[in-house]
Amino acid sequence: MNKRKTFFKKLRDENYTILIPDMLPYHFELISAVFKKHGYNVKVIHSSGRIIKDEGLKSVHNDACYPALIVTGQFIHELKSGKYDLNKTCVMMSQTGGGCRASNYIFLIRKAIQKEFPTVPVLSLNISGLEKEFSIPLTLNIALEGIMSCLYGDLLMLLFNQTLPYETKSGDAKQIMNKCTAKIIDLLNNHKAKFYQLKKNYKMIISEFSQIKIPKNRKPRVGVVGEIYVKYSSLANNNLNDFLVKEGCEPFLPSLIEFLEYCMINGENDYLFYKRNKASHFASLLGYRVLHHLTQKQNKTLKDTQFYPYDDFKKIIKNSHRIISEGVKMGEGWLIPSEMLTMANDGIKNIVCCQPFGCLPNHIVGKGMIRPIKKLCPDINIAAIDYDPGATTVNQENRIKLMLSNIKANKD
Repeated sequence: MNKRKTFFKKLRDENYTILIPDMLPYHFELISAVFKKHGYNVKVIHSSGRIIKDEGLKSVHNDACYPALIVTGQFIHELKSGKYDLNKTCVMMSQTGGGCRASNYIFLIRKAIQKEFPTVPVLSLNISGLEKEFSIPLTLNIALEGIMSCLYGDLLMLLFNQTLPYETKSGDAKQIMNKCTAKIIDLLNNHKAKFYQLKKNYKMIISEFSQIKIPKNRKPRVGVVGEIYVKYSSLANNNLNDFLVKEGCEPFLPSLIEFLEYCMINGENDYLFYKRNKASHFASLLGYRVLHHLTQKQNKTLKDTQFYPYDDFKKIIKNSHRIISEGVKMGEGWLIPSEMLTMANDGIKNIVCCQPFGCLPNHIVGKGMIRPIKKLCPDINIAAIDYDPGATTVNQENRIKLMLSNIKANKD
């Protein structure tokens, strides 16, 4: 048995605790359930507050990527808590194989953690062949059940965001969310989660959330796009979703599967544009087609319900051709402006674009694309918000309030 297999067998046999950050609040509990079923004791960290940013600033240079700083701060704060046997604890970070954060967080995290906790390994979760000695082995079953978890997480996020602004009793939407999440985790734990059951389980989730009735005259819908960590993580974006609901809006976030489709298409584009990945680009194209088929089936389940589905990714690709080259793929690349254009075409004219301060790629494809987007959609209203440890929540919220004031002005 080689060194890598021996190491990961040890993780399971000795019940190591594997800590992961809470980047995706609707998805990671489901994904961690998949790993637990396959013998890995994965735990999602939910710690928050200013102390997380302060821990990150102590361990990572303040000019480093804000999400990397937050993730490192969460890991170190959790390891300092005294809740774990540090000789049987690891941390794990995902890598997509792209530029910036997608591949390089792990080196910053490892350097910071090994300084204080030399016995704690830093693992990678990827399908790109990175960190071969420390990347957790992905079996076919783990991969397929992981995709199912992402699909369920996307639906939970979509319906929660559409019902939260309309609940008659505070906490109803959260209660339904927790109930549905527990049911899906139970399915995953009992080996009952199968692809042929997706439709049945979608209908169960839709039925639960349909208890909250959405009025015909809905509140203004506000799209949220940007760098993947800041866009989804309430810790990083200072509870942006809750703030939008409090301000009388209905937030809309793109699905996680949409980002995975973007990654698959980039694998194909690497070959078309740059003649890279000659051997694997067919697998990327096949992966995209499978994911797209699964999202279309989910959208069909939402037909004739009170809920809006996610955008068809083919529309997003088509809109990218109107505004930016698909060869632009650093950060979230062509996906961000294409998402904004697609949202505008679907009637979501007010958009918050979340960016880590100093993230050059995302500033180019986010804030830098506002002018050409406005040429195509003159009535679109985009607020580009920077997030970093020094930015105050009040300043961020005031800028968003300024954007939202245009909604009221347009109504009047």
